[in-house]
Order: sequence, then C-alpha cells, then structure tokens
Amino acid sequence: MLHRRRAPLLAGLAAMSTVLVLTMAGPAGAQTGSPPPAASTSAADPFAVTGVRVDINGSNPTTVRDQAIREAQAKAWAELYRRLVPGGGNPPRLSDNDIARLVQGFEIDEEKVSASRYLGAITVRFRPNAVRDALGQSGGATQYVEPPAQPFVILPVTQTDGRIILWQDRTPWREAWEARQPAASLVPLVVPDGELSDAQAISGEDAVGGNAEALARIAQAYKAGGVVVARTDLPANGPDPARGLTVEVVRYGLDGTRDAQTVQVKGSSPEDLMTRAVAAVGTQLDDSWRREHTTATGPEQNTLVRVPLSAVNDWVETRKRLAGVHAVTRTNLVSISRSEALLTLTHRGDPDQLAQALVRQDLGLARTAPAPAAAPGAAPAGYPGAPLPAAPSADWQITLLPRGSGAASTGTSPSGASPTASPTSLAPSAPLDAGTTGTVMGAPPRNLGTLPAKSVP
Repeated sequence: MLHRRRAPLLAGLAAMSTVLVLTMAGPAGAQTGSPPPAASTSAADPFAVTGVRVDINGSNPTTVRDQAIREAQAKAWAELYRRLVPGGGNPPRLSDNDIARLVQGFEIDEEKVSASRYLGAITVRFRPNAVRDALGQSGGATQYVEPPAQPFVILPVTQTDGRIILWQDRTPWREAWEARQPAASLVPLVVPDGELSDAQAISGEDAVGGNAEALARIAQAYKAGGVVVARTDLPANGPDPARGLTVEVVRYGLDGTRDAQTVQVKGSSPEDLMTRAVAAVGTQLDDSWRREHTTATGPEQNTLVRVPLSAVNDWVETRKRLAGVHAVTRTNLVSISRSEALLTLTHRGDPDQLAQALVRQDLGLARTAPAPAAAPGAAPAGYPGAPLPAAPSADWQITLLPRGSGAASTGTSPSGASPTASPTSLAPSAPLDAGTTGTVMGAPPRNLGTLPAKSVP
C-alpha cells in the first residue's frame, strides 16, 4: 500500500472533489459508509482494502448496488485475511451479516451504473479490533501479523559515479516509486514530496548513514512510524536490464530498531527493471515485518505478572520493551515498590504464547514458584489485629534479558515459557528510593492504545 503525498495545488483540488458515500441496506444488514478520511489516512490504514473491483448484473439498479457492496466487502475480507495471516489461505466462512459487522465504512472509488449492471471499484475499511477477534474464529488462523500503526517514509536513494542523489535530481529510481500504484501491502509507504522542507530535514548522506536525528525529522514531517532507505547504484546512462539491479533496503523504526535486507532483480527493459525492483522492495518489507510481528489470535485475556526491580532504569526499560510487544494490547500497573512491580497485561493468546512474543523484545517470562503454605498453628488470615493483606500474588514473572539475546532464541523452556534471566540493571542507574515503597516511580505505564471491540448493530 503506497501513498504519495501530493503537492499543495493537487491536494487542494482533491479536497474540492466530492466523494460518494453509500448507505447499504438489505439482507446483509444495515451498514452506513462512514465519511471518508483524508487520502493520507486511507492510504496509511493497513485495515483498509482499496480498489475492490465488482461487476454485478441485475434488473433493479438499487438491488444491484447493494449486491455489489456485499460482494466488495466479502472480497475485501478475503484480501485482508491473506494480508494479515502468515501463509494466507482461505478465510473462515462468515455470513454477509458477520462481515458487515467487521466493516467500519466504505467509499466508492469509481462506478458505472446502468439499468441492469453495476461496475465499480470500492474501498472497504475494517474495524481493527473486530478483525483481530474474527481471525481466529470458526477454525481460522492461530496467528496473525499486527500491521504497523503508522506508515513508513520511503527514501529512494540513487548512487551514480560515487554521487548520492536523493532530492537533487528526479532519477529513474524515484520516478518508479512515484508511479507505483496502491498495492495490497502490509507496510504502508509514503513517498515524500521532495520540497525544500524535505531536503532540509534529511540529506542523501544522512539517509545512507542512518543519521537518527535526520530520520526522525523526516518521519515526523509525514507523521510516520519510521523510515525506509532504499539505495541502489545506477549507471549515468540509466538502468541496465542485462546487469539487473541490487537494492540495499534498511528499515528504521522510531524506537531505534533497524532491519537491513538486500534485494536483487532482473528485467526485460529499463522500465520493467525499475517496476520489478519497486515491487520486490515492497514484498521484502512485508516479509520482514511478518517475521517480527506475528502474534496469537483469539479474544483478549489478562495475566498478572511481577517485575523484579533493582534500579529505576529496570522499570523504565521494562515499560519501553513492553511497548514494542504487539501481543500486549494494554498494561495496567497494580502496585510498585522498591523491589518489584505488579502489572496486569492484556494480551491475545495464552501466557505461553505471550512468552514467545516477549522474548523477541528481550523480555523473559516464566512461572513463579507457588505461594508457600501457611505454617502449622499459624493464626488464620483476618484475625483481629492481623496485618493488611499483601498485594495479589502473580503466577508469572517478567525479567529483562540482555539486549539481543531474545532475537537469537530459537525455543522455549519445557514449560513453554521463554528462557529466564536475572533482572538486568542498566547502568548508570539510580537506586530506588528507600522511602518510596508502594509509590509509582516515573510516568504510569503506557496505554498501548488497543480499544475494546465494540458491537455493531
């Protein structure tokens, strides 16, 4: 899925155009097309399927249109399933009503209507949480890929005779990216305008060198979650199909993650070579994202976990790593003291599956020892003058693993949990204040932003 942000004049003309939004009624259930978002929002939505083609024949124009919308929603659901589920395959069988409940809205991209035929292209936008819940139903997938919440800026860098070109000239490599049509991609991409502000935000040298500050500036300018630098060497006289093309692709996340890949393609002509290279880069980005962001399907559930703390940075680092675990949809701090924090994690999949997702962010999850039995003759709990009950006990414990150890992990412990390790103190760290037992250190846990699924009438 690619979105090229238009120049101000084109954006103004687009804003003046009227987008047709239909209201659907009939056997599929009442579904109102929501007002379409701005172009950038639609293109950056991985839960939207654009340009779904329908061709319906019938005797009643109204009935034909309703049937076209139902068919477009069914086709879009199948396409979204293949996009989000590793290995693709056929989606679980859902009725028209069930699919309509997954749909947030739709818009007509183009249509031709006669007395007996409806021909058009429709964009269907789905409700993310409803889709997550539906993926594992009716014998569906056990895992799905959590798509990026924001698009990535794509920087097509050309290197010719040792000269790095990003903004100076409109190279064949940049033209190929600007000509790319919207595709069924998992990672949404935005091609910058190439205005003066873009050149001031990042240079070609900054892009190739991975300058973190410059990458953050261009990402912020386009409200992106990261930047993809796609660099290729081109002769001064243009691409040579006989030699093919090699593209070095580096994806930078705003959280400091970095993923580097190399793409090699061949083509029958210079234009075909460029087109194939653009498509191959998009495929490579989708594949690498799938490897890193696969999580369990199914309804959300809560697990209480304890986090041992030996320094302030342990708590800060734990929250930071948890924010990168897509299987975790929410965190809720129950209590915190000098030595440990208690968290309720809202997640999909069972705790053993959660452990596999945590280890990819260098977090270990293991079962804790069962609570000790009361000593013989001890006074029963709740007797007059008894101390206040302790904080609820957790059956699971999260520990910080050394950076990079989780990525190399290839298995789990016999219990299904990831390997354990002692909490890692990140020096320099300040010790927890002895007088702050039971108080919250620093900011509260980040709400990861997943809202409860809402029912659709």
